Amino acid sequence: MNMNNYFEDIGLWPRGSHNISRQYVLGFVLSLLCTFGAFLLVMHQALPTQMLIISVVVLALVQVIVQLECFLHLGAQRSARARLIALGIAVLLIIILVLGSLWIMYNLNQRMTPSMQQMEQYMSNQGGF
Repeated sequence: MNMNNYFEDIGLWPRGSHNISRQYVLGFVLSLLCTFGAFLLVMHQALPTQMLIISVVVLALVQVIVQLECFLHLGAQRSARARLIALGIAVLLIIILVLGSLWIMYNLNQRMTPSMQQMEQYMSNQGGF
Protein backbone atom coordinates (compact mmCIF):
# COMPACT_ATOMS: atom_id res chain seq x y z
CA MET A 1 0.00 0.00 0.00
CA ASN A 2 1.41 3.35 -1.07
CA MET A 3 1.18 5.94 1.72
CA ASN A 4 0.74 8.84 -0.71
CA ASN A 5 -2.37 7.17 -2.12
CA TYR A 6 -3.70 6.59 1.40
CA PHE A 7 -3.33 10.25 2.30
CA GLU A 8 -4.86 11.25 -1.03
CA ASP A 9 -7.80 8.91 -0.39
CA ILE A 10 -8.60 10.37 3.02
CA GLY A 11 -8.20 13.95 1.75
CA LEU A 12 -5.07 14.99 3.64
CA TRP A 13 -2.87 15.25 0.55
CA PRO A 14 -4.05 16.84 -2.71
CA ARG A 15 -4.33 14.49 -5.68
CA GLY A 16 -1.62 14.85 -8.31
CA SER A 17 0.63 16.69 -5.89
CA HIS A 18 4.02 15.59 -7.17
CA ASN A 19 5.21 19.22 -7.25
CA ILE A 20 3.85 20.08 -3.82
CA SER A 21 7.25 20.23 -2.12
CA ARG A 22 8.35 22.82 -4.69
CA GLN A 23 5.26 24.88 -3.76
CA TYR A 24 6.15 24.67 -0.05
CA VAL A 25 9.72 25.78 -0.66
CA LEU A 26 8.58 28.64 -2.89
CA GLY A 27 6.06 29.74 -0.26
CA PHE A 28 8.67 29.58 2.46
CA VAL A 29 11.18 31.63 0.46
CA LEU A 30 8.56 34.25 -0.51
CA SER A 31 7.38 34.50 3.11
CA LEU A 32 10.95 35.02 4.27
CA LEU A 33 11.51 37.70 1.63
CA CYS A 34 8.36 39.56 2.72
CA THR A 35 9.31 39.30 6.40
CA PHE A 36 12.92 40.40 5.95
CA GLY A 37 11.88 43.11 3.49
CA ALA A 38 9.52 44.63 6.05
CA PHE A 39 12.12 44.24 8.80
CA LEU A 40 14.84 45.97 6.78
CA LEU A 41 12.53 48.79 5.72
CA VAL A 42 11.63 49.50 9.34
CA MET A 43 15.09 49.04 10.82
CA HIS A 44 16.78 51.34 8.30
CA GLN A 45 13.83 53.74 8.08
CA ALA A 46 14.30 53.69 4.32
CA LEU A 47 11.08 55.57 3.59
CA PRO A 48 9.06 58.41 5.10
CA THR A 49 6.70 57.25 7.87
CA GLN A 50 3.49 57.06 5.84
CA MET A 51 5.17 55.29 2.93
CA LEU A 52 6.83 52.95 5.40
CA ILE A 53 3.48 52.00 6.94
CA ILE A 54 1.93 51.46 3.51
CA SER A 55 4.90 49.34 2.42
CA VAL A 56 4.76 47.14 5.52
CA VAL A 57 1.00 46.64 5.13
CA VAL A 58 1.43 45.74 1.45
CA LEU A 59 4.18 43.25 2.31
CA ALA A 60 1.95 41.75 5.02
CA LEU A 61 -0.92 41.35 2.54
CA VAL A 62 1.41 39.74 0.00
CA GLN A 63 2.61 37.34 2.68
CA VAL A 64 -0.97 36.43 3.62
CA ILE A 65 -1.75 35.70 -0.04
CA VAL A 66 1.43 33.62 -0.41
CA GLN A 67 0.60 31.58 2.69
CA LEU A 68 -3.02 31.05 1.66
CA GLU A 69 -1.94 29.88 -1.79
CA CYS A 70 1.20 27.87 -0.98
CA PHE A 71 0.48 26.39 2.44
CA LEU A 72 -3.32 26.27 2.75
CA HIS A 73 -3.83 25.54 -0.97
CA LEU A 74 -6.63 28.07 -1.31
CA GLY A 75 -6.21 28.63 -5.03
CA ALA A 76 -8.62 28.79 -7.94
CA GLN A 77 -10.01 25.25 -7.64
CA ARG A 78 -13.67 24.82 -6.80
CA SER A 79 -13.05 23.16 -3.43
CA ALA A 80 -10.45 25.79 -2.59
CA ARG A 81 -12.98 28.56 -3.21
CA ALA A 82 -15.37 26.95 -0.75
CA ARG A 83 -12.60 26.76 1.85
CA LEU A 84 -11.68 30.37 1.14
CA ILE A 85 -15.28 31.47 1.69
CA ALA A 86 -15.37 29.56 4.98
CA LEU A 87 -12.09 31.20 6.02
CA GLY A 88 -13.45 34.63 5.06
CA ILE A 89 -16.59 34.11 7.13
CA ALA A 90 -14.49 32.97 10.11
CA VAL A 91 -12.25 36.04 9.82
CA LEU A 92 -15.30 38.31 9.56
CA LEU A 93 -16.82 36.77 12.68
CA ILE A 94 -13.57 37.20 14.59
CA ILE A 95 -13.35 40.85 13.52
CA ILE A 96 -16.96 41.45 14.59
CA LEU A 97 -16.33 39.80 17.98
CA VAL A 98 -13.11 41.70 18.66
CA LEU A 99 -14.38 45.10 17.51
CA GLY A 100 -17.71 44.59 19.30
CA SER A 101 -15.94 43.67 22.53
CA LEU A 102 -13.65 46.70 22.29
CA TRP A 103 -16.61 48.96 21.60
CA ILE A 104 -18.53 47.61 24.59
CA MET A 105 -15.51 47.97 26.89
CA TYR A 106 -14.89 51.52 25.71
CA ASN A 107 -18.53 52.51 26.27
CA LEU A 108 -18.60 50.86 29.70
CA ASN A 109 -15.45 52.72 30.66
CA GLN A 110 -17.03 56.03 29.66
CA ARG A 111 -20.31 55.28 31.44
CA MET A 112 -18.78 53.88 34.62
CA THR A 113 -16.13 56.55 35.21
CA PRO A 114 -17.66 59.48 37.14
CA SER A 115 -16.74 63.04 36.27
CA MET A 116 -14.84 65.27 38.70
CA GLN A 117 -18.05 67.15 39.51
CA GLN A 118 -19.82 63.89 40.40
CA MET A 119 -16.87 62.82 42.56
CA GLU A 120 -16.80 66.17 44.41
CA GLN A 121 -20.55 65.94 45.02
CA TYR A 122 -20.19 62.43 46.36
CA MET A 123 -17.31 63.45 48.61
CA SER A 124 -19.24 66.40 50.02
CA ASN A 125 -22.34 64.25 50.65
CA GLN A 126 -20.36 61.51 52.37
CA GLY A 127 -18.06 63.76 54.35
CA GLY A 128 -14.92 62.37 52.74
CA PHE A 129 -13.68 58.81 52.51
